Amino acid sequence: MPPGSPRNRRRRLERTARLRGMALTHGPRLALAALALVALGFAGVRVDAWARHSPRFALRSVQLVGADRATEAELLGLAGVQLGMNLWALDAAEVARAMAGHPWVSAVDVRRALPDALQIRVEEHVPAALAVMGDLYVVDAEGVPFKKVSGADTLDLPLITGVSREDAARAPEESAARFRSALNLIATWARTIQRPGLSEVHLEEGGLRAIDTDGQVIALASGAPDDALARLARVRAELRQRGLTAATIHLENRVRPTWVAVQLASPQARDHAAK
Repeated sequence: MPPGSPRNRRRRLERTARLRGMALTHGPRLALAALALVALGFAGVRVDAWARHSPRFALRSVQLVGADRATEAELLGLAGVQLGMNLWALDAAEVARAMAGHPWVSAVDVRRALPDALQIRVEEHVPAALAVMGDLYVVDAEGVPFKKVSGADTLDLPLITGVSREDAARAPEESAARFRSALNLIATWARTIQRPGLSEVHLEEGGLRAIDTDGQVIALASGAPDDALARLARVRAELRQRGLTAATIHLENRVRPTWVAVQLASPQARDHAAK
């Protein structure tokens, strides 16, 4: 049928009329919905403005969980949080970021408990050893030196030497891996050797030197310390049977891992050890 035929013109007119009818029907609804959204937004702004100044949302209590070395006063001071401040206006994420700056804090979660309480959950670094790097640093279980030792710290932990502050700054991941090898030895020693305790672990190229609290030096290769410390126990038992004291015990022979070399202590040192 030709486009300009009477039937086609009638269809176009009917379609136009339907579209106009839809516009007349839905237009007022859309306008009302838009006005409702504007009204809600305005009401929300008014509620927010009221809440930011209402004494109803004044901070009255702080609930702190998980902190041992980090005190509530220190954490609140870092974030500039004070009792009486408006809790509605407080940004919990910003507060958490500020509190994470505490040297003992490894992770922190802060939540508002409206209307008037703040909940803080803290995870702290667990000290595992002390690293001598010019200054004395506390090393956590991941091998990360996370703070300098201060006069307020009461820590009785083995020392780790052999990594400089420059090494740790230049290659932190490599240094952390070396620290973890020392921590592995410290943990294995504590688990398998009752006494004497371990005083220091010195990290060397390709190995470690352990120094116990009696001053005896044990040279070990890098790797699993369980086998090496089991051999150390056998060597010490044999030396005791012979009435001998070793100044240094070498367990680091990589070619023949079962070989042990012993440097005996001087008579004066043996007498001192006997005392």
